[in-house]
Amino acid sequence: MTAVTTTTSRGQRTDRLPAEVTSFIGRRHEVAEVRKLLAASRAVTLTGVGGVGKTRLALRVGQDVRRSFRDGVWLVELASLHQPGLLAESVVEALEIRGHTAASPIDVLTDHLHDKQALLILDNCEHLVHECAVLAETLLRAAGDLRILATSRQALGIASEQAVPVPPLSLPDGHTPRP
Repeated sequence: MTAVTTTTSRGQRTDRLPAEVTSFIGRRHEVAEVRKLLAASRAVTLTGVGGVGKTRLALRVGQDVRRSFRDGVWLVELASLHQPGLLAESVVEALEIRGHTAASPIDVLTDHLHDKQALLILDNCEHLVHECAVLAETLLRAAGDLRILATSRQALGIASEQAVPVPPLSLPDGHTPRP
């Protein structure tokens, strides 16, 4: 996967999202709704069945709002994470935080993010719902300008979270699905 990196005038990396390789079709209403919710709420979770397009929608929203977050928009891919105890460390790696001491990964994250205005996209939380909820609440308490956009088959269940159901895309009129 190719990543698009945006830099500030000081040359600092501000985000790292994968480049879109195909056209983004439909979901205009959902993009607008998620953007509106992110402006009002610090935690938004896109919910729905597997393969419905939650990740694609989150990435599109991240691309659309990246200028609103001076410290970047960051994707944390969790699908291949099978050890819940490594969640915070995976976020540290995704944010490319270097030179951290012997502090715990959660302490490194809270210290790094406490004064940042950033959007963190936690993708594929369904197998780590409890762990992602605990992490999200911890980070949101520590970083007043942080926003979290999560994708999962179910909501994280944290305070002030806005859950957005993502339905399957409908077919154009006159088309029927193949059996």
